[in-house]
Amino acid sequence: MMKSKYLIFILAAILFAAACTKNSSTTSAPPSTGQGGSLARFTIMGTRLYTVDGAYLHVFDISNNSQPQYKNKVYVGWAIEAIFPFKGKLFIASNTAMYIYNTNNPDLPAMDSYVQHLTGCDPVVANDSIAFLTIHGGNRCGSSINQLQVYDIRNIAYPTLIQTIPMTRPMGLGLKDSVLFVCDNTSGMRVMNVKNPYQVQEMYRVTTETFIDVIPMDSIMLCMMPNGVAFYNITNLNQIQKLGEVKD
Repeated sequence: MMKSKYLIFILAAILFAAACTKNSSTTSAPPSTGQGGSLARFTIMGTRLYTVDGAYLHVFDISNNSQPQYKNKVYVGWAIEAIFPFKGKLFIASNTAMYIYNTNNPDLPAMDSYVQHLTGCDPVVANDSIAFLTIHGGNRCGSSINQLQVYDIRNIAYPTLIQTIPMTRPMGLGLKDSVLFVCDNTSGMRVMNVKNPYQVQEMYRVTTETFIDVIPMDSIMLCMMPNGVAFYNITNLNQIQKLGEVKD
């Protein structure tokens, strides 16, 4: 049931992004980047669909929407969990590492670098210079570590850990401008100022729900919860406002 809910959540976000792209263009090409959550196992970049399973990155050509073609698979590593796209890069999370791949050849992504971390489930998001990942423990994830890690990725070949912040049990996360949203289970959603990544500061928390993952867009944020999806207006990042929800 949880997997089907999350699939609906991600498909809604990708369709929303595709609709926005279509409305702003006269072409029928796929969106340049499909916007999924930090726990997503697939993403769209240009005319390629990238998916991950437990060990591999799979590449599909979707330039012809009616006849997608399987192009390639690339071995990444063990216990791969999630994929996040940003400006030609694919950030891939596993239980023990974060991998960064370039798509210079969109059919055969190549690894730029990787960093190992303490064992735990780890969604990831990034911008031009910083990558943020959460690590949470539990039976499936194999540890009791719960933290937010901040990496300097300006030198993409040598990501550097610059800050570690204790959390309760963080799950998904999303980035909007200089604000990071971290779903910290029963502690609520932490809204954090990351303008200075060396001094990340919590602004406030949204404690009305238990959040699993978030997708911030232009002015709306989709939030996955254990029993449904909520929508927030994030025009004012200093005080986001709930617009509505769909629950089981």
